[in-house]
Formats: sequence, structure tokens, C-alpha cells
Amino acid sequence: MPTPFQGRTPLGRTSGRAGAQMTTTADDAELIASLSLNDKVLLLTGADSWSTQGADAIGLRSMIMSDGPAGARGVALDERHPSTSLPCPSALGATWNPDLVSELTAALGQEASSKGIHVLLGPTINLMRTPLGGRGFECFAEDPVLTAQIAVGYVRGLQEAGVAATIKHYVANDSETERWSYDAQVPEYVLRELYLPPFEACVRDADAAMVMAAYNRVNGTAMTENARLLAGVLKGEWEFTGVVTSDWHAARSTTATALATLDLAMPGPDGPWGEQLANAVSDGVVTEEILDDKLMRLLALARRVGALVPADEASAASAEPQGVASLTRLVPPEQVRLVDPALLRKVTASSFVLLKNEGNVLPLDRADLGELALIGPGAVRPTIQGAGAVVVAPTSVSTPVDALTSRAGAAKITVAEGCQIWATVPAPPTDSLTDPVSGEPGVHLEFVATDGTVLRAEHRTAATFAWWDGFPPGIGWGEGGSIVLEMLYRPEVTGPHLIGAAGVGRLTITVDGVIVADRPTVVPVDPVQAMTNPGQVRAGVDLQAGEPVRLKVEFRPAIDGEGPLTVRFGIVPTADDETLLARAVQVARAADVAVVVVGSAELTEVEGLDRPTLAMPGRQDELVTRVAAVNDRTIVVLNSGMPVLMPWADQVAAVVQAWLPGQAMGDALADVLFGDAEPGGRLPVTLPVAEADCPVLDATPVDGVLDYREGLLIGYRGYDASGVEPKFPFGHGLGYTDWDYELIEAVTQEHQPGRDFVVRIVISNAGSRFGREVVQAYLAGPPGNPTRPVRALAAFGSVTAGPGESAEVRLTVPARAFAQWDAGRGDWVWPGGQFTVEVGRSSRDLRLRLPV
Repeated sequence: MPTPFQGRTPLGRTSGRAGAQMTTTADDAELIASLSLNDKVLLLTGADSWSTQGADAIGLRSMIMSDGPAGARGVALDERHPSTSLPCPSALGATWNPDLVSELTAALGQEASSKGIHVLLGPTINLMRTPLGGRGFECFAEDPVLTAQIAVGYVRGLQEAGVAATIKHYVANDSETERWSYDAQVPEYVLRELYLPPFEACVRDADAAMVMAAYNRVNGTAMTENARLLAGVLKGEWEFTGVVTSDWHAARSTTATALATLDLAMPGPDGPWGEQLANAVSDGVVTEEILDDKLMRLLALARRVGALVPADEASAASAEPQGVASLTRLVPPEQVRLVDPALLRKVTASSFVLLKNEGNVLPLDRADLGELALIGPGAVRPTIQGAGAVVVAPTSVSTPVDALTSRAGAAKITVAEGCQIWATVPAPPTDSLTDPVSGEPGVHLEFVATDGTVLRAEHRTAATFAWWDGFPPGIGWGEGGSIVLEMLYRPEVTGPHLIGAAGVGRLTITVDGVIVADRPTVVPVDPVQAMTNPGQVRAGVDLQAGEPVRLKVEFRPAIDGEGPLTVRFGIVPTADDETLLARAVQVARAADVAVVVVGSAELTEVEGLDRPTLAMPGRQDELVTRVAAVNDRTIVVLNSGMPVLMPWADQVAAVVQAWLPGQAMGDALADVLFGDAEPGGRLPVTLPVAEADCPVLDATPVDGVLDYREGLLIGYRGYDASGVEPKFPFGHGLGYTDWDYELIEAVTQEHQPGRDFVVRIVISNAGSRFGREVVQAYLAGPPGNPTRPVRALAAFGSVTAGPGESAEVRLTVPARAFAQWDAGRGDWVWPGGQFTVEVGRSSRDLRLRLPV
């Protein structure tokens, strides 16, 4: 097997032409011509869940793919092969810093490459159409301009490391309910002005190597069969020369997908192509030239990532399996080049948004801090990532309690959970578990055949397990075997405990040989929910502190289950919220400062399910209110990837939006709270006062149709059109200094339709600290059309300056910002009338104006 970096070349942009790096050669055509029809169609379907087929005869190696975009998991979710957990994409969008994102993803690409990964399935560049979107945290922003620029930075950085980016999900895949089938009814001008621009930018400006066609339909046609958007717009207008892959199992027809120019059907080896596609060619329904175009693109991708080599070199690897289901293909952890922790910490702090800072309570002064109360369910057990494609087994997790305790100097730290919010019983600390076979911390895992034969046994230190491939024979969906977890658990406290196990199938829990729970769970509609929302069985048990009990979980997968095979377990002491709340109030009253970490519970922001509400789970709102009532220096840290309601916002001194920040959360939070780093983020999404204020809320299709009736008026555009005041507007973020906006002037002397317009802005640091400011330019007008936004983000840039210093930035308002899509002409037009460039700190804090 080649070393991870062997044969890799940067995949970034080298010219302005779309797909400039996706080169093909006459040799590629000869290689394709040497293949039989059956060989050709074999290469167009995956080999297994995470790899493409290889062909030694032409020097084509299997290409390994990995889910993303907040880390490179690899082919298995396995704590023995961990990955760096990055801030979620909404956090990266909050940086408003494409260059910093590019620096981070270049490091991510190096980590992925060192794991043997050729293709990362990310970034997600759909828009946050509704704050209820279950996968909204996986998007960069509610705005296409911000999304496009962050996405271009992401793709360029990743591909500079020799790993192909896959921009997804093309297109209008902006919510999760019925995502496999809903028909997004989107007017053409809305597609062109809102939902397509990020994809276009990644193709034209970043030479993205792959595009993933989504599950949903758009205007009546499934995206994997949508010739108008695939062949017409993507490959025709934008000249995309890369590979179009299906989302997993999204290709459900043979000729329609082939003719629409889908290039790769994933996963494999089964699917709608194979022999059926060969027959379609033999029957003349699909021409062989269509197949050859797909293969040319596939070989060009392989050449880019170092998977196309001379045939004699490929034959030397012929003994290797073409798929990657076997765990023997996993790269040893010591050979993996992880993302630099210092860079990760910097990016994480740069994503935190300071929403409110009354009386400059932040940053905290260690010298004046006697006692700090750290409160909330996220203080000890933060939610660092969403669930679904983004999930990784992190290399480590920096928690708020650990980081703040180590950084608080002489200050006393008191901790109170406040309330419980978990939906699935959480896992206990690994050091409270012992593998009864090895005697090491952790659990004993076995794959057991129907006759009781142990097919494979492993020592593990995790509590959540997921597999896509690699089961022993007789284990899996529709098979009779089982997966068994056994462990010794040593309780820390005496009293009632709750034990739970989750999975799709039958679950049996045994405590010291006695069955305490035994029943099946329901098979979900969406297969990914086997991982993100599995059914659970629970039982209550009374335990004595320090006295170990033997726990056993037996999981028999459902006959008709689909998706990743997942089992998880947990055990916690039973706690009463009233007691927890009272304790939180007690420690808050005694402290100089109360830091309350609240937000999303694990498995509440997930792929496959939209959120039912913007309210935080459990009694967290009550917790914040009660703490704020006894401590006027209450600082709330919001641990959520998407907006939550803040009915207590006016009662607290400070609010920090910390997102789902990845494994560096605690250290980055300590940096920000103590002023060692500035909270550098600005909101990529509007935060509402109430759910009813949201321009688009309900994500549920009606009779299979999801009507984008709001047109262009999503996010801040909708708030501006309705005149509704948000709690915190798009683009908002305070930082630790103040800024005066002093001058705006045109650099472009006379603006012409179809031309960019350049403005010069001068601002000065009016505060007492060095800082960074994100200067945002919005284009307003012409007025009078209620279907058009009042204003829309057109450009942004950042400056840094010390106290009293001035800085200038030049922003280019692109010609397209002045244009509208004319569906009748099928082209862009530039309407006449008065425009205004409005510049400021957010969509609602605009300080300079320039007529155009």
C-alpha cells in the first residue's frame, strides 16, 4: 500500500476556468478503451460503503472516501482510530474568515491524507433556510455570499493537501423531514440567486473535485436524475469537469441517472447500475460514450489524488482488498498527522460570538476573581459535535470544567450540573468501567453467532459503536447473530441508577446475571436514524458506591433494519432536577461570577431529523433565570449549533454563542473568558426573539412537496422585509473593543452594468484593546419590489488595529450583486435604479452609506 502522501498533488485553483485541475489525457482515453463494457460499469458503482472499485489492468487503485466535514472519520467510527473533532460548520461560518478556514482545512486534509483518505464528503453548502433544520449546524450560513466565500476557503485548503472535496448536497436539500423524497418547489430565480451560488463559486473559484447529488427532488425531478441541473447548469454552464456522485443510496434508477450525467453511484457493490446499466448500453438506451465520459472524470479524479498509477505498480498491490471494509486497512494512529491543537484552539476561539457584554463583565480578571461558579449540563459534559455524517471519535475533549479549573489561577471553582437534558442515557467515565476479560478500563465486545460461537472479540473503551461494513458472517441486518457488550461498573455514589441501551433491534440488559430490560425497538423511516435516533430500552437499578456490578448488553439487529449498525449504552445516577436546580442557585449566590453552559443535548441536532422547537431541552431556561436572579454577573455560554430561544437574555450580563465547537471547546472558552483571545465570531444566522418571528420555520413537506414560497426572503432578508426585530441580527458580534466607522468612498469612478464596484472604508479602533473587525457591505435597492430583499450582503472583509489606530479595507461589490435572474430570458439582467452600499457591523448596525 502506498504511503499516505505518495502521488498526491495539490487540488487547488490554478486558473479562473472551472475544473482547471481536473485534467484528462489521451492515455486516459486509451485506458478506458481497453476495458470491456462490464469492466466499465463495474467502476461506476462503489466497492463498498466507503471506497470505489479499482482496476489493476489500467493502474486504477481504489479510492477511499470519508464522511466530513467537521473531521475526517475514515472508514469506521472507532475510538482506537480517533480523529480531530473540528468546530461545526456553523462555527466556521461564524469566523467570517475564509483564509483561517482554509488554513484549518489544509491541516484537516493532511490528517485525512495520512489516514489514507482520498476524498472527503464535505463541505455542506446548503443554506440555513430554517433554524429548525436538523442539519443546519452542518451549513455555513443563512446567506449565499458568506456561505460561498467560506466554502471556497474550505475547499481550497482541503484540496491543497491533496484530498478531494465533495460539495454537497446539490441542491435545495435544506431540511431533513422526508429528505429522501420531498419535492422542493423552488422558483428558478430563487435557485439562481440563493441556493446555486455557493455551488457555482466552489466550481468556478475553487475547482471542487466532486459534487454530491442530493436525495430530494427539485421541481419534480430527483436530483440524481435532474439533467437540467446536472448536465445543463453544473456541467454545461459552469463547465464542471469533476465527478458527480450520488448521496448514499440516492441513485434509484438506471437510465434516468445515467442520462442525467450522474457519474458514480454510492455505496456498493449493489445498486441500480451494474448489469442493468450494461444492458441499457447493449440495448442502445445509453450510449457507451456516456459511460466513457463518466470514466474519464473518474480517472481524472484518481490522477489528482494519486490513485492512478502505471499498471505495473498497481499490480504490486493486487493482493490488497479493493474495498475498505476490513479494519486491517485502517492506518495505525501513530502514523496519523493530526490537526495542530494550537491552530484548532485558535479557530475555535475565533468562532465564538460575543452577543452581549453588559458592563464589560468580560473578559474576566483573574486577579479580582475569588470564586467562579461553573453551572449547567454543558459544563462537565458539553455537546461538541452533531450527529450523523459529521460524527468522529475525538482524540480528546477539553471540557469547560477542566479548562477553567486549570486556568482560573487562585480563584475557587464550584461546579453544579443544574439540570439534566440528555435524551439517551449518557455513558459513564471510562475509568468507572472494567473489561471483565482483559481487566483493563473499558468494555468487552463480542460478535456472537446464533449457536453461541464467539466470532470476534475486542477490548474497547467507547460507549457508542457503529459499523457500515466489516461484520463477521452471520452478523448484521437480517442476520441471526448478536453483538454483546460486557463490563464491570463501579458506582461513585449509592442510590438509584438508570441504565440504558440503544439500537435498532432487540436489546437485553442484564445486571449481575439478572435481566432488567428486554424488548425490541422500532425501525426508523430514515436509515441514518439507526445512528442518530435509535430506539432505547432503560431500567432502574439500586447500586452501592464502590461495589462493582457486572453489566451486559445483548443487541440483536432488526431483520428489516438499514443504515449503519449502531449500539450504545449508558448509566448514570438518578438525579432530581429540583435538587440540581437548588444546588446551582446555591453555588451561584456564593460566587463572584456564574458561568452557565447550556444548549443542545447530544442527539438533538442530527442528520435525518429536523428540530421540533427552538427552545432548549429540559429546564435550562429556568436554570439560567434562577441563577441570574441571585448573581448579576451571570455569563451564559450557548453550546448549540443553531439558534435557540433566549427568554432570559435581558436578565444576564453576557452571552457567548459557542456553537458545537469540537474537541477544543474548553481551552478555547477559557481563552475567551479570561481575555487571552478575543471572541472573534460574527453571527452567520439570525437569532430570533420568538419562533413565530422566523421567516421560515416549518420544514415539513405537505403531500410530499416543500414549497419555497418565501422566495428570496430567508434569514435576515425575511426579517428586514417584515420589519420584525431579531434578538441578535445576522453579522452581529461585539468582540472586546469598539470601532468608529469614519469614511466610505467609491474607488470605481463610474459604475456600469456587469461591472464590479469597489469601495474604500476607513474605520478606527475606539476601544482600549487590540482587535479585529469584520466590515460588512450590504447592497440595498432599487426599492419598490416586495419580493426582493431590502438589502443583501454583497461583500465583507476584516481589519485589525490597536487602540486609537485606523485601518482601511477595500471591498469589491461583484457585478452579480446588482443583477437579477430573468427566467424568461434565462439569463442575468441588470435593472436600473438607485442602489445604496450600506456598510457596518451587522445587517442591523449600518453606519456608512454610499449611493450607486
